Amino acid sequence: MPFSPGGWWQISPLCSWELMKPITTRIGRAVTVGLVVLTAGGAAAWLAAGNAHSANPPADEKKDAKEADTHAKIHRVGVDDVVVPKVIQTSLALKTGTAVAPSRKRKLPAFQGRLNFDNNQFARVQSPLPGPVIELAEVPEPVLSAMPSATPTPIPRPLKMMDKVNKGDLLAVVWSKDLGEKKSEFVDALSRLKTDEETLRSLESAAQSGAVPERTVRDAAQAVKSDRVAVERAEATLLSWRVPKEDIALLREYSERLATPDAKRTDPAKWARVEIKAPIGGTILEKNVAVGQLVDPTVDLFRIGDLTSLAVWVHVFEEDLTLLRDLKLPTTWTVTAAAVPGVTFHGRMETIGPSIDQSQHTALVTGTVQNSGNQLRAGMAVSVNVELDVPTGEVEVPAGAVAEDGRESFIFVQTDASGERFTRKPVTVVRRSREVISIAERPGCIKPGDTVVTAGSLLLGDAFNDLPQPK
Repeated sequence: MPFSPGGWWQISPLCSWELMKPITTRIGRAVTVGLVVLTAGGAAAWLAAGNAHSANPPADEKKDAKEADTHAKIHRVGVDDVVVPKVIQTSLALKTGTAVAPSRKRKLPAFQGRLNFDNNQFARVQSPLPGPVIELAEVPEPVLSAMPSATPTPIPRPLKMMDKVNKGDLLAVVWSKDLGEKKSEFVDALSRLKTDEETLRSLESAAQSGAVPERTVRDAAQAVKSDRVAVERAEATLLSWRVPKEDIALLREYSERLATPDAKRTDPAKWARVEIKAPIGGTILEKNVAVGQLVDPTVDLFRIGDLTSLAVWVHVFEEDLTLLRDLKLPTTWTVTAAAVPGVTFHGRMETIGPSIDQSQHTALVTGTVQNSGNQLRAGMAVSVNVELDVPTGEVEVPAGAVAEDGRESFIFVQTDASGERFTRKPVTVVRRSREVISIAERPGCIKPGDTVVTAGSLLLGDAFNDLPQPK
């Protein structure tokens, strides 16, 4: 390598670094190796000290460990029994509660239904005979005066929809010539029967003395029989036309008056009147008649319904029918409607349909609901709630008391006074809710009053399965 005129210290910086690089590399490697050796030596010394300490623990630690192994160890003492010390119960967060007998009715999930008119409180009003309507019943209606201080004056007006009527109230009058003729025929038959009966009695008296031939008496007796048939036929026709028995009795009295010597035959003016009366009390839901209208027996003149009670129709899916199988009908239920918020109506379930609708897979459940305030309307959608009686043969425990291992459901029952011994018992779950589980009560399983684990059952079950069974 050439030297500059100024000497070796005048070598360029680049050349100086190139000359020093091998020396620096060797120094770095030596320092690194020394650090590794020191670190390894310190770790070995620390581990040795730790091993020496572990090999000779203090006497107090030996005693605590021995007591912990003796007194705070979960272990099985039988096929189904396990002992859980208090300290371990705390670590497992075990809690206990008491099994109780059911004490309240069980509320089923709400069913959806619809309201309708109650057929037992509904009537179609028709005329038994054809004819023109000559009269409609009237009710007084107050008419307000133009003067604010004046008392409203009631003015009669014909019946209309939503008017209330009582059973037996007159609704309309139909004029029927057929009824007038049949009443006259009935009176004539009664008069003829009376006359022929008197004739028969006279002939029978005369026949005893031989003054009248026997044939004449037989002809008179046959006439009486024919008269009686005519009377019965006319009376049966009047009854089929729904003529009241009281009116038929008045016709008999009229016939008796005709038998007097000075009686005059005059047909009463009202014999052709067919009075249409309300068969039930309620509200007029339909009115299909006016004065002068010619009606026949196939026309509904009025429709009357008692709105204080409405029918409830509920279509229950066939898989939900099992919830209703233990009910004793009729039974009470409650009804709510979105159109009447905050109000609960009471009624009763009466029938469960015997067939299933093939298209909807539902059964028709029917009943009634009380509607004394007329807040409900036919056709409304409603929710129906049913409560079952207090169940028997069951025990209720908190929901956390029952655990499952994939094969069965089980609980742990506390079986001694110390509170540390528990027995694992399989159970049959009847139903579940968010807070309570109902268990079938059977001998040797669980009964009301037993103390059961209500929290930590699953952890205790896992520990139970992992513990060896004593020989």
